[in-house]
Amino acid sequence: MVDRNIALEALCTLCNANVTSVQKQSVQAQSFRGTPPQQSLKIKNFISTVLDADETSQVSRSNFECIKTVLQSGGHATSHSRVNPQEQHDTTKNHVINEDEFFDNQYDYDFANLKDTETYTRGGEVYERPSGWYGFGLKVLDKYESNAWLGTRFRSTQSVPGEWPVSYHGTTKRGAEGIIEGFYKSGPGQVYGKGIYSTPYISEAELYAKTFTSNKNGKQYKVILQNRINPKYRQKYNNQKYWLVPIPDNSSAQDERVMVEQAIRPYGLLLKEVTVEKDYMCQLIWKMQTRNSLSH
Repeated sequence: MVDRNIALEALCTLCNANVTSVQKQSVQAQSFRGTPPQQSLKIKNFISTVLDADETSQVSRSNFECIKTVLQSGGHATSHSRVNPQEQHDTTKNHVINEDEFFDNQYDYDFANLKDTETYTRGGEVYERPSGWYGFGLKVLDKYESNAWLGTRFRSTQSVPGEWPVSYHGTTKRGAEGIIEGFYKSGPGQVYGKGIYSTPYISEAELYAKTFTSNKNGKQYKVILQNRINPKYRQKYNNQKYWLVPIPDNSSAQDERVMVEQAIRPYGLLLKEVTVEKDYMCQLIWKMQTRNSLSH
């Protein structure tokens, strides 16, 4: 099981900002000198906030270049085809969540020892469950016009009518001029220069996962969003490994927010501790940094 405090650290990485909660603000205010979190982070603006954060993310730029190469060549991403430095979030940006309204712990699930022996489908697509990860449920029930996109809680391996397929969101890039060109046939007056990238394969998404070192325990984690994606807006590429949602350049900010909300909805926050070898080095560095900070 992963501590909720580490989930908050994961949000810092995804949102490229300081993220705290109203439940912890009173305690944090006693030791935090600076501007308190101002922007409210809610479920319905979560994915848009992540998209905005990716504009200034070094990791996202690295991921984007890898996606560009893979799409143009029709090849495959590998752990050696990209550089994945740890994300250093912007300490000048501050978000606050209400944990009771953001997380839904009845849907937390430990996939660490999961070994599927059957094929699962969701929304008519193969659902590769996130074996090896720990999932924090997000409170998405009754947040939209209906709950049909989520399917039902007690399920077999099969899809149910009206639900959306599952995708894993490891990276996004807005303002990606030229990347989608050649992959989309835009309608009259539409030029696609922005896009949301995801994949139905957790193993593929992991190659683009952002990483962070926890201040709570010194361990290093990867973080990925688990989403449902509206097939109406999704197009498939590279043997269906990449699902892209194009956003027309002529969209207003409001139109873009509506499109994003209609196209992709995160419902789980996935965390995975890195391998033992990497974790050992990570803890060693963390201990040295902690020792140095205490000595000053």
